[in-house]
Amino acid sequence: MFVDVVLHGWIVRMKYKVNTEFMRDCVSRFVNQDPAAEFPEGLNLVGRWHAAGDTWGVIITETDNASLITEWAMKWSDVCEISTVPALYDEGIGLVAHAWVQTLN
Repeated sequence: MFVDVVLHGWIVRMKYKVNTEFMRDCVSRFVNQDPAAEFPEGLNLVGRWHAAGDTWGVIITETDNASLITEWAMKWSDVCEISTVPALYDEGIGLVAHAWVQTLN
């Protein structure tokens, strides 16, 4: 089943987990960096949420260029484990879900 979904960029959910042995380095880098320079041009931060009192968080970004996700993740790969998952808005997943439901009848 193939469905064409036109998006204005990819929405990507990234979950990070700080390696505890690098916690000090990671936090120091985070608080001392220039927030405007963290993400490469073309990779837009939608939001970032940190699990209070834990070592993980979630970042939502948007881009038209998947390689920018890797470029950003490599900047943090020495101190964090990062997993990325593409996501769709309701409109995009609705088209896919509708096409899938049609195959069930």
